[in-house]
This record gives sequence, structure tokens and C-alpha cells, in this order.
Amino acid sequence: MAADSLRSSQVRVLVRLVNEAHELPEGQGERPRHLLSGMCRILGAEAGACVLECDFKPGGRGGFTAAVLEGWDGAARPALKALQSMGSACNPGIRSLMERPPVPGAVVTALRRELVGDRAWYGAPYVEHYLRPTQLDDSVYSLWWSEVPGVVRGIGLYRGRSERLFDEADRELLHLFHAECGALLGLPEPTEDALGVRLAPRERQTLELLLQGLGDKQIAARLGISRFTVNQYTKTLYRRFGVQSRTALIARLLGSQGRGTGSRARLPAS
Repeated sequence: MAADSLRSSQVRVLVRLVNEAHELPEGQGERPRHLLSGMCRILGAEAGACVLECDFKPGGRGGFTAAVLEGWDGAARPALKALQSMGSACNPGIRSLMERPPVPGAVVTALRRELVGDRAWYGAPYVEHYLRPTQLDDSVYSLWWSEVPGVVRGIGLYRGRSERLFDEADRELLHLFHAECGALLGLPEPTEDALGVRLAPRERQTLELLLQGLGDKQIAARLGISRFTVNQYTKTLYRRFGVQSRTALIARLLGSQGRGTGSRARLPAS
């Protein structure tokens, strides 16, 4: 079957899937689960994941928070656990994407073989020791880059070892799905009540600059205060949001944002 006709038939099924998702109740996780399982079915994937990455940059380790998972139970579970503990960069396909220049607000979708050749793929310790024993193999990835440095929302789909490779039509359908339906995959946008946090004016200003990727020295210069004071505000923010690092703070806010567009996380009111 030609790629164009295959894509057309898949798009029709995708439209039905999205309509079904809109009929499901909001806020209970049913929509994202239905959408991801549906995409796996349409594209013939045995496993899929929608995640928030907060260290997605050249040289970064990659650390993700899973929003929705499909097919990672049973024999495939060790592969997911290994990726979580070793960091996303251990997957050579994902690492190739991490090394690309970010395009804030854009969705980028690529086949595994466009990112890394067979030799590098099958020679990678993660693929050899964790992924292949699950009988999962070929993959396709789609990323939406946030305006916050190092933060992306990602979708990864995997086919079984004996299945055909993902092709260009599959890639284009996943790209369309992510670009048009990404907002349905995340969690609700945070509200002041949901986060349970109210910020003083200086705390709010510090948080806004942290989310822009500024370091303590830059924040101090921007606000006209000392680096020590910035450090104290940062520690206060960590306590207020129940986190222990800048990466975790970004994940807490953007992980609750649930948007598929390039908008920033909405901060709690002061």
C-alpha cells in the first residue's frame, strides 16, 4: 500500500480516536490512557510512553517523569526501570535528539534509524542488555520543546523485534498526533489551590527567572540582590514546592501544566 493511502486511512482512525477521547471525563487520566493505547494500536506499537524530560540537552543525563505508559508491564518493565535509573541518554536514539539544537515551541518527530544507525543502536548497552530481551526493538520519537531550557515533552513508541520497521507515514501520523493532540496527553494546568503554594513577590520573581534558565549570579544581577539572598529564596522555593533540586522544581510546575503548546507554566499567585 502506498504511503499516502496508508496515511489517509490512519488519519481517519486517529480522528475517531480523538473524538472518543473527548467523550471521556476530564481529570481522571482516562483521556491520556485512551489516546496512548489508541496510538499504539493504530501504529502497531507494543509499548509507548508520554513523558516530561527536564535535563534534555547536549551532555545532559536525561531524567523523565512518566505521564502515561502503555505496554511496559510484565517482561518489558525492567527496560523501563533501567531507562529511569540510567537516564534517557543511555538510549542512543534519544541521546541523538538531545544533541540537536532546541526549537522552543516546535514538535520534532524522527524514526530511530534517522537518529542512529543499526551498529550504534544494537551495540548500545541499554539496547543489548535491557531493551532487546523484552523483544522490543524499532522505535519512533516525538518531542515538543518548551521555552524553558532542557525541558521537553516526549512520546516514544516501540515495535516488537519481529515486526516491520516504522516508516515515514507512521512518523508523520505521530507528528500530527503530537502537534494537534498534545494538550490532551498532559495533566491539568496548575492552580493555586492545586499546588497549595502562595509566593511573596521576591519569591515569585526568583521562580520566574529560574524557569527562564538563569543561574544564581544572573538572577542576583537582574533583581539587584546578593547571590546569597538568591540562594535563600531558592531554598525556600524548594521547601514550598516539596522538591530538592532545580530540575525537580521545573518538573513540578511544567509536569502539572499539561499543555501541548509553547506557553509557560502559570505560576501561583502572590
